[in-house]
Amino acid sequence: MANHGLASQPRGAALQQHQQLRGSRCAAGALRCPAVRAAPGRARVTVRADASAASQQQGGAKGKGKVLCIGEALFDLIADQKGVPRHKVKSWTPYAGGAPANVATACARLGLDVAFATALGDDALGRQLVDVCKGRGVDVRHVHLLPGKPTREVFVTRDNTGDREFAGFGLPGTGPEYADAYITKDMVPVDEMQPQTVVVTGTLGLSYPATAEALRAAVAAARERRAVVLVDVNWRPVFWEDTEAAKPIIMEYLQHADLIKLSDADLEALLGMKLSLALINPGAVAAHFPSAKGVLITAGQEGAAYAFRGPTKAEHSGVVRSFDVGVTDTTGAGDAFTAGFIYKMVMAGGVDVLAANPALLKEAVVFASAAGASTCTRAGAMESQPTLELVDALYETSKKWYNFW
Repeated sequence: MANHGLASQPRGAALQQHQQLRGSRCAAGALRCPAVRAAPGRARVTVRADASAASQQQGGAKGKGKVLCIGEALFDLIADQKGVPRHKVKSWTPYAGGAPANVATACARLGLDVAFATALGDDALGRQLVDVCKGRGVDVRHVHLLPGKPTREVFVTRDNTGDREFAGFGLPGTGPEYADAYITKDMVPVDEMQPQTVVVTGTLGLSYPATAEALRAAVAAARERRAVVLVDVNWRPVFWEDTEAAKPIIMEYLQHADLIKLSDADLEALLGMKLSLALINPGAVAAHFPSAKGVLITAGQEGAAYAFRGPTKAEHSGVVRSFDVGVTDTTGAGDAFTAGFIYKMVMAGGVDVLAANPALLKEAVVFASAAGASTCTRAGAMESQPTLELVDALYETSKKWYNFW
């Protein structure tokens, strides 16, 4: 399905259009980002999806369960030059992103029924993001455009291997003026949550009072309705005024999740744990979250690890090696991993089925790793998301791994 956002255009055209929407190039090569304001007196707009969009999905997952992603959608401004700090970057290319939005579009790309709940600016960039999600078949009925609040932009630098670092926002500070800081409880369709629903959130919204309240209410409603709650930690210090105060806030929130996805950076920041220990003993990570049914750990070229508690409380854990692919950009790889795991979980019949079957669980994590690796071969979190066929093809190569299966 076509991607209607900026990332689908040639690099020069995309950057030129982005400059027209937000500002002009400054002497240092970065973009000046004045906020785009809606006309005074306009009411909040709720975008309604074209009913035909969701029906155009490929894959055999329709009707098996629904994914509801809640949280930020934004534009990643990715440095064209690798291995240089932000002030030395000469040009940037804008790509649609934001972890919950990435998971939503990646799940839809794999053929799942997906809805997305968020707040965007009532501006050109916000409407671009709506078009991107609709183009992928995501249900955007619960995407709200807020007058007077801009859509978030994040600068992303890359090292020489393509691995990324978040280098700040288009506006100064931690970004409380952006629209995604104002997601409210009434924007989340809790009445649509069912036992077969997978509710996906991150933790970045916990840094803003309104969005934090909405996320906590959504998780409470999901648990009441026996939906599966998956939280991707996605530690980003640039979102927090006080990073030390942020950690207990995030840890408390994670105690209400069924599934927790952490990166190697998340382990270090929140748990003070070295990746080497997590790879040797994934259960040591799970021990921090006694209410969770499972934890997933991603570590780039070091692979992935997992630890799940089955119905009998027996632990199933393991480590999965990484796929050997040419890396262009790692932005969104973890989100594609999450989507790949969700796909396999939905197709298997739910998290309890996976947790009770070590072989199926292992297959799901390998498939998730293949989805994440596929995303690294192209730039942009959404533009690079693979189809089910591409993930399946890469997954099949794992059958040749020596002494693994």
